[in-house]
Amino acid sequence: MEINDHAFVGTEVQSQQNSESQKSKEQSDSESLLIGPPKKPIWPIITLIMLVVAGWVGSRAYNALTSTSETEEIETPKAQVSRLPVKTVQAKLAPIQRWVTSPDSEVQVERYKQLIFESSGEITYLAQINGRFLREGDRVKQGQLLARIDDREYTSNIRAAKADLEVVQQSQSTAIAGLNQAKANLEQAEADLALAIVEAKRRQSLFEKGVVPETEKDSYDNRVIQAEVGVKVAKASLKSSQDQIITARANYESRKASYDNTLIAKEDTELVSPIDGIVAYLNIREGEYWSPSRVQSINNYQGAVESVPIVIVDEGSFEVSLELPASEGGLIQPNQPAYIALDSDVSQAFVKGLNQQSLLSVAKARGYVFSVTPAVTPGGRAVQVRIRITSGLENLRLGERVQTWINAESKANAITLPFGSVTTRGRQSFVFVVNPVTQTVEQREVVLDIEGLDRISIAKGLRPGELVVTEGSNRLVDGSPVEVVN
Repeated sequence: MEINDHAFVGTEVQSQQNSESQKSKEQSDSESLLIGPPKKPIWPIITLIMLVVAGWVGSRAYNALTSTSETEEIETPKAQVSRLPVKTVQAKLAPIQRWVTSPDSEVQVERYKQLIFESSGEITYLAQINGRFLREGDRVKQGQLLARIDDREYTSNIRAAKADLEVVQQSQSTAIAGLNQAKANLEQAEADLALAIVEAKRRQSLFEKGVVPETEKDSYDNRVIQAEVGVKVAKASLKSSQDQIITARANYESRKASYDNTLIAKEDTELVSPIDGIVAYLNIREGEYWSPSRVQSINNYQGAVESVPIVIVDEGSFEVSLELPASEGGLIQPNQPAYIALDSDVSQAFVKGLNQQSLLSVAKARGYVFSVTPAVTPGGRAVQVRIRITSGLENLRLGERVQTWINAESKANAITLPFGSVTTRGRQSFVFVVNPVTQTVEQREVVLDIEGLDRISIAKGLRPGELVVTEGSNRLVDGSPVEVVN
């Protein structure tokens, strides 16, 4: 039922709309008859004007958009430039040294003396200097008594040997006196013989002339015979005295040798410096017991010098011996400065950053190149160098292994840079120099010169005052924009 009502209403509305449309059309036709012929429409003109305006607006918008796009294209690269952070250093004129080093050098001396007790006993005396006992590093004089062991037995033997020597000296004196007497007796006997011969000849002449009887002539002839016997006796006595002299001298030499032996034996209980020098090793103390077996049981050199009682070295001949490769040996010349340091000290200096200042601070001794062997060793192809020590002797021990640094070349004014500043590729070395105006870098080839402990000098390619990249150069190329972040 509801559906039919709605359909009727719709039909009625549609009829009403059609009636109104018909009336409107009739009214329009009547108006047209009254007014006259119809006018042309203006909407095409309006449409054209709207299109022109739209075109102009679009053109302005396009130009504005194009201008903005170009501006953005120009400005965008500037906003998007990525600068690499780097650290720099200013190239400066500074002194630099080329160092040649040997990690395996040995402390030696050209002249030294090992003082050893040849006898056993308690050490009863040790020299004192300035109120204290002798110690390593002290200077001693030639002939100075340094130590002594118990020598009472040796002193007693000396007294006995001296007494025996005095006895044979007396016997020798007696024999010498007897010899002198025998010589005098022989001279007298020979004189008596000569006189007897003269008298006998005179009596013979008088007897032949008949002046004296034959008995008197025979008496003088007997005197000649007696004088001849006296000469023979005197000669025999002289020979005996000479034999006594030989015996006495032999006894004296024997007793003298015994006496000297007792003195030498006593000297074995004393240590006396044979030279002016420095105490390099002191391995005894007063009151200790010493036995020569302490040294005889040591087979190696270092062990020996650390066990002998005292080692005296001539400070003028203290030196360090080392070998260098032939390539570095050519840089070494006599009188070049040298520094000696212990391995442990150098290791600590490397940890902190080894430079000339730290090297000088850890050096235990200083010296100079004393000699450079002109030939190389056949097997190792090395050059032997000797360093004569001038200071710090008290810090070194004979036979010790040390590190030696030789100043092979120096320049008072050189353009120097830290090692990290120089990049080497192939056989070319170069640095990155910062332009402070454009904040870009220039890759510049340089010629290296002296390599120091922590710096290197530039012979060509760099000027003092220029900024050189020290860190961050691994990503740089010529012209890279950078930001200095020192």
